[in-house]
Order: sequence, then C-alpha cells, then structure tokens
Amino acid sequence: MPAFAYRALTGGGERVAGEIEAGDHRSAIQRLQAQGLIPIEALPKPAGGAAQLVIEGAGQRFATGGRRAAALTVATRELATLLDAGETLESALALVAEDQDDVTLRRTLETVLGKVRGGATLSQAMADTPEIFSGPYLGMVRAAEATGRLGPVLGELADLRERQEALRRQLTSALIYPIILLVTAIGAIAVLLLYVVPQFEPVFAGAGERLPAATRIILDVAAGLRTHGPTIAVTLGAGLLAALMARQLSPVRRLSDRLVLRLPGLGVAARERATAEICRGLATLLKGGLDLPQALTMLCGMVGNSAVSAGLARAAIGVRQGERLAVAVGREGILQPMGQKLLRTAEESGRLEPLCRYIAERFEQRIASRLQRVVTVLEPVLVIGLGGIVGGIVIAILTAVLSVNELAF
Repeated sequence: MPAFAYRALTGGGERVAGEIEAGDHRSAIQRLQAQGLIPIEALPKPAGGAAQLVIEGAGQRFATGGRRAAALTVATRELATLLDAGETLESALALVAEDQDDVTLRRTLETVLGKVRGGATLSQAMADTPEIFSGPYLGMVRAAEATGRLGPVLGELADLRERQEALRRQLTSALIYPIILLVTAIGAIAVLLLYVVPQFEPVFAGAGERLPAATRIILDVAAGLRTHGPTIAVTLGAGLLAALMARQLSPVRRLSDRLVLRLPGLGVAARERATAEICRGLATLLKGGLDLPQALTMLCGMVGNSAVSAGLARAAIGVRQGERLAVAVGREGILQPMGQKLLRTAEESGRLEPLCRYIAERFEQRIASRLQRVVTVLEPVLVIGLGGIVGGIVIAILTAVLSVNELAF
C-alpha cells in the first residue's frame, strides 16, 4: 500500500507531520480527518521518481506585509484584469511578469509561465514556490480553475489582500506620529539627565538635605544613569530580543495571543479584528468556489492571531462532522458577540457569503473608528505626560538653584 508523507493541524492548532498508508490520496486525506486532523498537504512517496506535492489547506501564513507581498497583490490584480479583458492565461502571465520591478517575483512568474506553457495548470505551476504563493492563495486558484472563474476569483483574492494591506498601512500610519513623539521625548529626557543635570552638580555640592526632595531624586537618577546606563541599555536590549525570539515559538505566540483576547479593552479590539478577518476571508473563499469546510481550513492560515487560528482549526473539525458554523465558531469565543449573532443569522438565511461580506465591512469600519479615537486621545496624553516630565526636571533644577542662591545670602 502506498505511503504518504503529510502535514496537518490538530484540534489545538498544532502542526504535526508524519507518514500514513492509504490506497490513494483521497483515502489518505479521509484517514487523517478520521483521526481528528485537518490535512495541510499530502506527499505521495512512489518507489521511484520525484514526489508530487498536493496541497490541501493552509500550510503557510497568508502574508500581506512587505514590498514583495504588496507586489504580488498588484500582480494578482493585473492578472485578473487581463483575464477578464479576454487575454489568454499565457499572454496575461507574460505581460504581468514583464511589468514587475521585483526581480524575484518576476523570475517566479516567468517560471510559472514556462510551466503553464508546458501543460501544467496555474495552481500546479505555482505550488513549487510556496514561499511566494501561500496555501490559501493556491487553494483559491485551484477552486477558480475547478469552477472556470479564474479571472473573477483572482479579483476577489486581490480585493482581500488589498483590504488587509490597507488596514496594516492605516495602523502603521496612525502610530508613526506617537512613536516619533515618544522617541523624541525620551531623547530629550536622556539629554537632560546625562548632560544638563550634571552641569549643576558642582553648584549643589554641599547643599545636601537642604535641596528640595525632587531635586535630590533627579540628581540620584542622573548619577545612576551615568554609572549603570550601559548595563541598563544592554539588559533592556537583551530582554527585548529574547521576547521577540520567544514570540517566534508557537506555544509562546499562542499564549500571548490568547492573553490579548482576554485583556480588558484590548481583547475587544482583538475580537473585532478577528471577526472582520474571518468574515472577509470566508466571504472571499466561498465566492471563490470553496466549500465551507475547505474555507475554514484556509482561514487558519489567513488570520493574524494564532489563538484565533487554533480556534478556527477546531471549528473546522466540528463543521466537517456536521456541526453548524455559528455553533462551532461560537464555542471557541473568538468572535465579538454581535458578529456571532450576525453570523448565525447569515447561516440561517442561506446567504452566508454576502452577509459575511457585510459583517466584515461593518467591523472594519468599527476598527477604523476605534483606531482613530485611540490615536486622537493618545497624542495629547503623550504630549502632556512627557512634557510634564521634562518640565518637572527643569523646574526641580531651577528651584534648587534658587534655593542655593537664597542660602548663599
């Protein structure tokens, strides 16, 4: 009996890999599903020759960050437009590849074009470069080929990626000014404590306890920074680096993401984002021709929060076993209550795809409004708080100078 090397998701969202014996690929997938796993890929291992990769689900994160991901989104949009305009797939791929500024993406598209000209389907040609074309991307292309709607589905895929990139850009743009303000204020405080305050220490020499308490504290802090500043900087840098490295570990990332969902205030925002991501992705995948279990499996690699991804993996198992979507997802507690109610209504009405799109738009608007409110409040808080610290240091030093002058008289 043939052996298949597989990768899959457990009910807890963990990735597992191994080998399984089955009569054919479909039987291998069914055996994995019977074990409570969500198949990601199955790799037949024939006696000779190269193995053939068969992707079954969300094997990789649906990346939308970075220049190359943005270039892929533009290329997807151009390809969809050319196909809808009546160009053949080969002609459209050639035109899109020629138009690329990113060298790696251009070479990848040229390789895909060569394989298509050799008789491969588009999804088969793309499957050899999973670092560029993720599992969800390939899943939608494969569904489009099966339904004969390659152009429209690529347009839907481009829409989805553009919305995700727009949300990321909006978040980044909103945080640029507060970050610049914070860095500038910290720099100003460091200059005051390390260079300005020490200039007054000879003036205060011998004053001792007669100095105001605030001035003594500032002098002690300045002296401590001069003595232990490098050690503090190295410790903070090492701690930050360790935290970033630990974040790359799946258990740590899932734990932190789960904690985010439970924090007051921040948890509400995280669930709103998860609701928007899930409903937007679900609407796109369903319109692209995937059935509901396949779409849920793809969504595991499209959401940003790993705890939400693990919840979707468990929900996908429930749906495959006949459970209703709203019940399976609702049990995981990853959606906002209003989103959960709207999703149940969408499922009961039989209009899941259009109503998921409506839910996504509604929550995307709420996220944008919430972000705008946070930034509006954050800016004056930073200005007042950091300005107060700088002003407090200056006032403490000036007060001490006046006190020393009075003592001199």
